[in-house]
Amino acid sequence: MRTLQRSTVKTILSSGLSVALLGTMVGCTTIASPYDNRPVYRDSNTSNNNVNRVSQQLRQDLRRNGYDVRDIQASNYRGNQILTAYATKGKQAYELKYTYPALRLISSDKKSWSSNGKEDKYKDNGKHKNSKHHKNDDVEDSIIREARYPAIKQQAVRKVSAMGYRVKDIELEEKNNRGVFEIEARRGSQDYEILLGYPNLNVIQVKKD
Repeated sequence: MRTLQRSTVKTILSSGLSVALLGTMVGCTTIASPYDNRPVYRDSNTSNNNVNRVSQQLRQDLRRNGYDVRDIQASNYRGNQILTAYATKGKQAYELKYTYPALRLISSDKKSWSSNGKEDKYKDNGKHKNSKHHKNDDVEDSIIREARYPAIKQQAVRKVSAMGYRVKDIELEEKNNRGVFEIEARRGSQDYEILLGYPNLNVIQVKKD
């Protein structure tokens, strides 16, 4: 009888020890498992390479459209990454903002630049007050200073896009003493010049470029 009891006790102790060891192994496995799911971080060089590639594409597109590109910079605009191109066309300087990486035009603003590429303040020295060029500048400048101008400009881009065109450039011009958006756009393989009235955005003209 004593021999049977001793055998039973040994069996119970052995079973308990096995359970304890098994619990320890399970516990180790549970602790170790999170380390097998560590996140994989992307190399920042990949992101930089993508920005450089898209910037080069934008540079080539602008050159094909007659711009002399001085610089392209990546930055944030309303929480989204954009590319800003500083370029000249003829004697006029521009600051053009594009979405990244789709390269959809956000805005195109005329600027005055010094020889080192930095923006200068507009200086009116009082000359040529009676010239047509100065009169045109007065019309354009007065419109650009309007608080509603940026929103209407964006509406013009959206309207042309909704018409099935991809906007490449948009400028405010003076025609018959009133403001007109002159828009360079593309549909398929064909370039177009589209004129929209300001501020009601009525379509004045659509012609192949």
